Amino acid sequence: MNILNEGYNSSKNLFKSGKGPYITGNNNKTYLDLTCGSGTILLGHNNQVFKNSLKEFLNKGYSNFSLPNVHAHKFSNNLKKILPNFTKFIFCNSGAEANLKALRIARAVTGKDIVANVTGSWHGSIDQFLFKSDKKGKPSSISSGLEKNLKNNIIYLPYNEIEKTKKILIKNKNKISCVFFEPIQGCLPTGDNELYIKFISNFCKKNNILLMLDEIITGVRINCSNIQNIYKLKSDISTFGKVAGGGMPIGIIGISKRIEKKLSMKNKKVFFGGTFSGNSLSMFVGNKIIEYLIKNKKKIFFKISTHTNYFVKNLNQQIRNNNIKARVINFHSIVRIIFSEKLPKNRIQRDFFEKKKNNNRNKFIKFLKKNKIIFPNNGIMFISHAMEIKHLQFMISKIVIGLKKNFKS
Repeated sequence: MNILNEGYNSSKNLFKSGKGPYITGNNNKTYLDLTCGSGTILLGHNNQVFKNSLKEFLNKGYSNFSLPNVHAHKFSNNLKKILPNFTKFIFCNSGAEANLKALRIARAVTGKDIVANVTGSWHGSIDQFLFKSDKKGKPSSISSGLEKNLKNNIIYLPYNEIEKTKKILIKNKNKISCVFFEPIQGCLPTGDNELYIKFISNFCKKNNILLMLDEIITGVRINCSNIQNIYKLKSDISTFGKVAGGGMPIGIIGISKRIEKKLSMKNKKVFFGGTFSGNSLSMFVGNKIIEYLIKNKKKIFFKISTHTNYFVKNLNQQIRNNNIKARVINFHSIVRIIFSEKLPKNRIQRDFFEKKKNNNRNKFIKFLKKNKIIFPNNGIMFISHAMEIKHLQFMISKIVIGLKKNFKS
C-alpha cells in the first residue's frame, strides 16, 4: 500500500460500497457497520434522501463551485431552526477545520492564547489539540512534528471532577481565552455529566470566559438538536459536523450574538476562507438531509432511540448473564463497550480500568470482522436508522460470543 493515512496498512481492510446498515469490502463480503462513517451516517449508507439529493443536484445542472451560493444560504436558514442560539454560521470542510477556526475566533476576540480543555475531549487532527493530559495534568503530545511551544497554550481540566476543575479555573481565569470541550465524549458517552457541564457553563458566565462546545458528534444526532438545547445551555461558539453533512464532508461553526458583536467591535479580520468551505454540493446535500430530518423528526428519532435502548439493554443483560468483565454505556445513539466491570467517571479512569486489555480488544475486533461485523477501532459505535431489530440481534449474539472468548471472568 502506498497510502499513509490511518487504516491503509493492508488491502484486506479496503471497502468499496454500502447500503443501509451494510458495507461491502474489497473481498465482496458484506458487513454490518457499527462505525456509520464515524458517526456521519444517520439514515444508513446510500439512503434514499442522499441518493435523491445527488440526482437532483446533477439533473438541475448545479455545479460544485467555491463561490457564495444559494444552497449555503438555504442550509443556514434550516440550521437556524434546530440551532437557534446562533446568529451566524461559518462553513468548513471538516470538524477538525471548524475547531481550528473556532479557536482562531476565540483568540481574536479575547487577545489571549491559552485554552482550557477538558480531558477526554477529541477535537480532530489539528496541532493545537494533539495532546493528552499526563498524570500531573500537564499536556503530553500524541504526535511527532508539533511546535514545541504549542503545549504552553493548553491547560487541562479533569473531566467530571468539579472541585479540581474549579481550582484550576480560578487560578487561570484571567489568562485563558476560552473553555473548549466535548459535552458528551465519544470515549465515555454517558449522561452522568450534566452537573459538570452546567458547572463549567455557569463558571464561564460568571467570570466572563468564552464557552466553546464541540458538538461535532452530538449535533443533529441528538433528536435533531444538540446538547445545549437539551441542557438549556448557551455557548459563545460551538462546532458541528458529521450528521449535518448527510455523508458529505462538512464542518460548521455557530457563533452567538455576543461574539458577532465582539468581532465587529474589534474590527479585526478573521480569515475563514477555504476552497471547498461552503461548497455548493455539501451545502445542497446537507440541506436536503436536514429538511428531511426536521420534517420526519419524531418518527426517525423515536426509532433510533428505541433500537439503541434495545441494543444496550439486551447486550448488557447478556454480559451479566455470562459473567463477562464488560458493560455497555450510551448517550442516545452513541454507544461504547467499557472493557471493565467498573464504570469510570472519566477517560483517565477508563484507561486505567482497561489497562493491559489491548490484546484482548484487538482479538475481539478481529473476531467480529470474521463474523461480518465492523467494530470501530476507536470504540465509538453508532446506531443508524437503517438498523432493524434483526440486525441488532445478530450483532448482540456475535458480540457476546466475542466478549466471552476474550473477557470472561
